[in-house]
Amino acid sequence: MPEVTGGEAVVRTLKALGVDTVFGLIGVHALPIYDALYQHPEVRHIGVRHEQTAAFMADGYARVTGRPGVCITTTGPGAANTAAAMGTSWWDSVPVLNLMSQVPSDMVDRNKGVLHEPKDQLGMFRALTKWNARVTRVEDIPGTLQQAFRTMVAERPRPTQVEVCTDVLNARGDAESVPWLAEGTAFERPRAEPNLVDEAAVVLARAERPVVWAGGGVSRSGAWQELVRLSERLQAPVLTTVQGAGTIPYDHPLALGFRPGDRRITELLEGADALLAVGTKFVARATGDWTHRLPRQLIHVDIDPEEIGKNYPASHGLVGDAREVLRQLLGALAVPGNRTCWAGDVSAVRGEIEGRVRERGALEMSLLYELRDTVERDAILVWDQTKPAYWAARSFPVLEPRTFLYPGYGTLGFAFPTALGAKVGQPERQVVCVCGDGGFQLALPDLATAAQFGINVAVLLFNDNAFGILKDLQDLSWQGHHYAVDLVNPDFARLAELYGLRGVVLEGPEGLGRALREALQADCTTVIEVRMEFRRPGA
Repeated sequence: MPEVTGGEAVVRTLKALGVDTVFGLIGVHALPIYDALYQHPEVRHIGVRHEQTAAFMADGYARVTGRPGVCITTTGPGAANTAAAMGTSWWDSVPVLNLMSQVPSDMVDRNKGVLHEPKDQLGMFRALTKWNARVTRVEDIPGTLQQAFRTMVAERPRPTQVEVCTDVLNARGDAESVPWLAEGTAFERPRAEPNLVDEAAVVLARAERPVVWAGGGVSRSGAWQELVRLSERLQAPVLTTVQGAGTIPYDHPLALGFRPGDRRITELLEGADALLAVGTKFVARATGDWTHRLPRQLIHVDIDPEEIGKNYPASHGLVGDAREVLRQLLGALAVPGNRTCWAGDVSAVRGEIEGRVRERGALEMSLLYELRDTVERDAILVWDQTKPAYWAARSFPVLEPRTFLYPGYGTLGFAFPTALGAKVGQPERQVVCVCGDGGFQLALPDLATAAQFGINVAVLLFNDNAFGILKDLQDLSWQGHHYAVDLVNPDFARLAELYGLRGVVLEGPEGLGRALREALQADCTTVIEVRMEFRRPGA
């Protein structure tokens, strides 16, 4: 009877689960997986220069496609290098499978000193994932990987980890005894209890001043069409979180954007008699450290039951996938067809908020508006922890879903590798990475990945030769004691050229739009280095 190796079982199972791309850095313990990938070129492997980049690329791929991203890492130090990225995926509820090798089965956790032996690798990633497992038999590989995917797709989409001992990857099993998955294996999404949906629909139908709060769960679920339909039926203004940006187009008449701290938004929430919150955990930043008063009639939709009522008491909790539950509400909701928005002209409110933002950050906002005017409507913008990104999180006009990728975890170095993964997931779309000189250098070697695999992104790099945000904080709170914040940088544009890519230098913001347009038309990654400092707020 035909036999398969554990590595072959891994790749065949990934194919059955619909995986077409994996990201990784090859290592000795994972070689059986790579040999199987060699024999299955239909599963594309993107090789990186640092394991953290592999995990971030899988994250970016997942955010823009809605499908789980997969990274492959080798045992011990290689696996540990993915920790920051996995933490980011966990915090932002992104489905990433970290598939890694492990030392031989009889050596696991024995501290014998075998090559790359980790200390409790499974325990290390238990803290960074919602589910993880170790495989010790070839026959268990399909079922374990299927469970990892089911956990990410049919439950809250957080990262998972599966490790396979290297002797199992090398071992051979009877192919007929391996429980292979059918190609295109899919999973049902959970729906809310119908009677609870009916009760919530009655509350929304009776509400005279409803508001909708859309979080990242709407984006992850692909529920934006249902969100817009329900909001239009209710004629309810829609407030989006940073992770939910674009789930209703910013230029839609009911869209308020994502400025929950603004006084007009606070007034609107306090004046509402019902709030429909979908796929949000009401984080501290969005709620003023939970000081905002929300309506007593709070209908909270979330796939994770632990989120409902955790930060604000919910009068009605609907546990289920955002898209499925919104469809249920649409089916149950009976409202008059002549409703008008109780908040009046929402676009005027939005304009008032924008005006206050422009007053505080005229230079930053002018750059962001120029960026918005230059890229296409569905361009994917990926933001690092840099000053322009902070302003973007206040008032950037996001026009399409899954186009505003921002690290809610606050991870420095997020943007460039995540942008590479986003471009792999959506190769026909424009992808722009916005970063600072400090954050970009955390993934600098993966300019080689962009060059080797022809991944074409535009990098908009603002260079002030410092960790500028931290330098400002030292000015504000630490008597201007600048310590460990000044940077010595390379010539970023020249460095890009040495990798065979394009490099452009701007001595200030003039010409940014033209440089960006040329970068988006180029056939390779372009690094646009903008040498400038942003004025410290209040200075």
